[in-house]
Amino acid sequence: MAWQDGKVANHAIAIPLIDGVLIRPGETFSFWRLVGRPTAARGFVEGMELSGGRARGGVGGGLCQIGNLLHWIALHSPLQVTQRAPHSFDPFPDQGRVIPYGTGAALFYNYIDLWLFNPTEQVLQMRLWMDDRLIHGELRGEQPEPNRYHVFERNAGFEQRGGDWLRHNEIWREIREKGQAGRLLARERLYGNRVRVMYDPTAEAS
Repeated sequence: MAWQDGKVANHAIAIPLIDGVLIRPGETFSFWRLVGRPTAARGFVEGMELSGGRARGGVGGGLCQIGNLLHWIALHSPLQVTQRAPHSFDPFPDQGRVIPYGTGAALFYNYIDLWLFNPTEQVLQMRLWMDDRLIHGELRGEQPEPNRYHVFERNAGFEQRGGDWLRHNEIWREIREKGQAGRLLARERLYGNRVRVMYDPTAEAS
């Protein structure tokens, strides 16, 4: 719980540094360019980090949750993800998961970043805020978005290799025009995931 409380404190510092940022045509959004180095001198505290195959405490820990949200927003928009690193292992079993595994974005200052490029001809604005339970986000544009986006997984499952369990799936996206016809514009495979899990999925299922 100390790490959880620390994560919330770190979110309270980082979110105002991102909220309201404008991404102009041809510009790239960078998480670390906006947030900067998460140090104790700036008020960041110890939260949970995932590194080296285990969960550990680290100053600024928990900021990946913001990265996950920003990446999920980008996948449902015309923004192009030009730099993003997946998480290298799955530490916890699913509990109330509502989005596919493998759609997160790892962050580690200063060499694991999230970059979002604006290929459109309009200015886009990222909004982030938090309440007592959740962090929220939205992407605003000067013009209504003409398309809708659906992100889903295929070929998901677990497999055992020796004494290890691996989790695998594929992340896909469909882009359709809005309206009753909903003409399909694109169907694309975004990512393939295969990572080691730190729990026994058969025990969780039982």
